[in-house]
Amino acid sequence: MKKITKILMELADSIVVALVAVMVIFTLICRVYVVDGASMHSTLADGDRLLVSNLFYTPEQGDIVCFMAVNNDEKVLVKRVIATAGQTIDITEDYRVEVDGVVLQEDYLDEGIYTSAKDFDFPYTVQEGEVFCMGDNRVNSKDSRDLGPIETKYILGRLVIRLFPHFGRV
Repeated sequence: MKKITKILMELADSIVVALVAVMVIFTLICRVYVVDGASMHSTLADGDRLLVSNLFYTPEQGDIVCFMAVNNDEKVLVKRVIATAGQTIDITEDYRVEVDGVVLQEDYLDEGIYTSAKDFDFPYTVQEGEVFCMGDNRVNSKDSRDLGPIETKYILGRLVIRLFPHFGRV
């Protein structure tokens, strides 16, 4: 009987240690988010599970990030960083995105996708503590053109890896 009790106590200790480790990892190091909608098509699909990390992270142009959209029912959105603090973003008459006067090479956009200004007033210089984000499916994306620039304090992290259904880097 003492042997079974000892084995059960060791098992319980192992389970508690494992649970604490998982909680620490998913609280401080990374989180899993699910893509909701088609705004990042064809880079990401609706329902994709993403591993996102904010550990030692500073937003950079081109990163795919998850952020809390405080002016959109506090929904978590997944978008691409187009411009960071100090950069000026503009949309040309032929629907191209310019950052600091240079047209972005956006190979991740599907053929025929164009970028409209929507109701946002361009050109815009991104302020300190914010980023300008857009979805890869520009005609079907609620992004900084609708919500305004995103404060970096609301960025939950950058995409590290897609977990499901197609495991791998994006």
